[in-house]
Amino acid sequence: MDILQVAKRAKVSTATVSRVLNGFPGVREKTLARVRRAIVEMNYVPNPNARSLRAGRTRLFGLIVSDVNNPFFPELIDSFEALASAQGIEVIFTHTNYDPKRLHSCIRRMVERSVDAIAVMTSEVEEESLHQAVQAGVPIVLMNQRKLAGKFPNILVEYATGFREALEHLLSLGHTDIGFIAGPQTLNSAQGRKDAFTAALREHGLHVRKEWIAAGDMRVDGGRTAMQRLLSLTPRPTAVLASNDLMAVGALQAAHAAHIRVPRELSIIGFDDLPIAGMMHPPLSTIRHPRREVARRAFEYLWKTVQGEEVESASPLQPHLIIRSSTAPPHGQKRR
Repeated sequence: MDILQVAKRAKVSTATVSRVLNGFPGVREKTLARVRRAIVEMNYVPNPNARSLRAGRTRLFGLIVSDVNNPFFPELIDSFEALASAQGIEVIFTHTNYDPKRLHSCIRRMVERSVDAIAVMTSEVEEESLHQAVQAGVPIVLMNQRKLAGKFPNILVEYATGFREALEHLLSLGHTDIGFIAGPQTLNSAQGRKDAFTAALREHGLHVRKEWIAAGDMRVDGGRTAMQRLLSLTPRPTAVLASNDLMAVGALQAAHAAHIRVPRELSIIGFDDLPIAGMMHPPLSTIRHPRREVARRAFEYLWKTVQGEEVESASPLQPHLIIRSSTAPPHGQKRR
C-alpha cells in the first residue's frame, strides 16, 4: 500500500493526498472528504520506511490513556511529560474513553504523526491495534496487560498485594461480610482487580458471595448505583471495597443518602489513592496505585529502546493500603 494507490482511489494527485495527510490548507471540502474516505477504505498508514529518509528522529512520543476526565490519569500524564521534557522530547496524547475500538485509530494517528515511541497506558487493549505500531517499527509499551505480557513490553502492577492488605485490615477490625464494587469486566484492569479481590477472600477462607459483588462503570455515578444495590440486600455487607476511588466516592454518597454512617455502620475502601480520596468526609481509606512509577518505567523503557539501549526486566509494582477514616469495626464490635 502506498500513497499512489490512495491517490488513484480518490482520483486526485499524490500531492493532494500528501496535503491531506499533513493537514495543509487549500484542499476543497469535497476533495478532502474523498481522500479521507479512500484512506479509511484502504486502511492506509504512511510508509514507515520514509522515516529513514529524515535526519534524526521527530523527538516526539505518543501517550494514550483511557479517560482524560478520570483523575487517575493527569498525574500519570504529568509525570510522563516531565520526564520527556527533561530529555527534549515532546508528548502528544489522546484517550480511548474506555473503548478498545478507539485504540486502533489512536495508534494509527500516532504512527501518522511519525512518533518515535508510544506508551499505551489504557485499561483496554486489543492486540490487533498494537500491530500497527509493530509494523511501523515504533516501540510500544503497555500498562498492566498481563494477557499480552509475553508479546509486548509491560509495566506490571500486582493488584493482589493491595487487596491482600485491605482485606487483612478489614479482618483485623472484625469484618467478615465484605462486598465489592467491580468495574466492567470487559476492561482488563477491572477484571484483574476483581480477580485479586476474590483471590484474597479465598486465601483467608472467606466465601465469595456473588450477590455481594455489584458492577459499576469506573465513575462516581456507577459506584453510587452499585452501592445502592448492595445496601438493598438482606443481609448486606458490613464493609465494601471498590475497584477504584471514583466508585468509592459514589458508594460513600449512596451511604450518606441512605442515612448509613461511614465508618460506624459501613466501612468503605477505594483503590488508586486519587487526591479526592483525602478530601471526602470521612477521608477514604484506599489502595495507593503507583502511577508516577508506572509513568517513569514506561518512559524509561521507550527512551532506552529508542536510544538502542538494553532495558532490564523489572519486578511488578506493588500497591499498598493507605488507612484513613472510612474504616472501623462493624457496628457493635470492637477491634480485634
